[in-house]
Amino acid sequence: MDEEKTVGSMEKTEKAAAKKDRRKKTGQPDYGCKPSFLWYSLFGTGIVMPLARLVFGMKIRTDKRVKKMEGPLVIVGNHPSAIDPIIMAATVRGRPINFVAGTFLFRNKIFAHIITKGGCIPKAQFRNDMRTVRAMFHVLSRGGVLGIFPEATRMVDGHSISFDSGLCSLIKKNGAAVAILRTHGAYMTWPRWSENSWRRGRITAEYVHIISKEEVAGMSVEELHRAMLEKMDYNEYEYFKDRKVRFRSKNPADGAENVACICPRCQTLGAMQLEGKGLRCSNCGNQEKMDEYCFFTPSGKEDECFHDLHQWNAWEQTVYDQSIKDPDFVLKEKVTLHQPLDEFSYAEVGSGTLTIRDGSITFEGTACRPEEGIVYKKGKPIRAHRGRDITKSAEKVTKTFQVKNMKGLMYDFGQYLELFEPGGRINRFYPENRHRIHELCGVIRAMHNQK
Repeated sequence: MDEEKTVGSMEKTEKAAAKKDRRKKTGQPDYGCKPSFLWYSLFGTGIVMPLARLVFGMKIRTDKRVKKMEGPLVIVGNHPSAIDPIIMAATVRGRPINFVAGTFLFRNKIFAHIITKGGCIPKAQFRNDMRTVRAMFHVLSRGGVLGIFPEATRMVDGHSISFDSGLCSLIKKNGAAVAILRTHGAYMTWPRWSENSWRRGRITAEYVHIISKEEVAGMSVEELHRAMLEKMDYNEYEYFKDRKVRFRSKNPADGAENVACICPRCQTLGAMQLEGKGLRCSNCGNQEKMDEYCFFTPSGKEDECFHDLHQWNAWEQTVYDQSIKDPDFVLKEKVTLHQPLDEFSYAEVGSGTLTIRDGSITFEGTACRPEEGIVYKKGKPIRAHRGRDITKSAEKVTKTFQVKNMKGLMYDFGQYLELFEPGGRINRFYPENRHRIHELCGVIRAMHNQK
């Protein structure tokens, strides 16, 4: 029996070595590899983590119970901010985690090399990605730890986001245990909508639920999915409602107008504008300010507001839900179209009009091939493409996207909205009025949820 085990172990080692050699010969990154001591432990845990603790006010304790759990293990958490992987790593400091991260993080070649060596796995958001699935299986098959934020995108208003059961199927197939992490203060510290970077406050984290391998084995995919959704349901504003923690910033509301864009008093769309430490309606003058605890209060007796962005955003969604019930509803916006040139860069290829109505999104305009487009770097055309006229090679195009087929929305506040063609090609639209991003997404969600 011992000889059989030795032979089997040698065969596995040889197969793993052969796979690694094939990857080296083809130049393919080793996604899902064991996190490098240099980049994960020495650089990440030894330098980045202590610095993050100091800068962001992280008060994170290592959870020895989870740290010592036998693999394979999947750690899941909500996605309130950009620093979530650092927070998760801090809770099991000393035990390396293979994180699943958005492909956009791999567009910079140097950074992509570092995080790949650190064990990160790229994932195309809201699309099937077999490369990611294979890498995740690879991590769990060797008894490793997988760190993932299944909501796939950062919170908009401090409230958790639903996700599908795909991850649960993978957990079941690999016989992995699950640890559910909840953070407090990460959203308040660095909200997705903020245009004023981060605020200094306090961040804590705790494991709210653990599902053992045996428990996972006894559950169906649907039962596991329901359990994870229930335990991951979270509202940051509700948590801090009675826990007064200051999050210091010179301009705390900077960027909030990208979410709170409808005036609560006159209900004018896109009327809320940044003014001082709060927002003001350009139509009726309704004004509110954001306090040091990140909650809104009316500036005057006649002013009206919602006390937090989750309440505001939920109300706005009801406005969009109601608006699309009008049989004549249509939403149009002039846009510039960008498409991927390669894995690391986008090119401006054309312009036109984006029209949303009757459950579909249509782009009508002109576009050239990405190779003939204008590549931008840090918001400006690269030197070789300055003065390039793309209208000479652009042709008339019409692209239609069915709202019901969408798994999720990719967008950046005040910047762009991404829509995917059936084959997976990315179309990045920059609206003429960048503050309409949230309105466009709200209408699309309303149509997606419409019965």
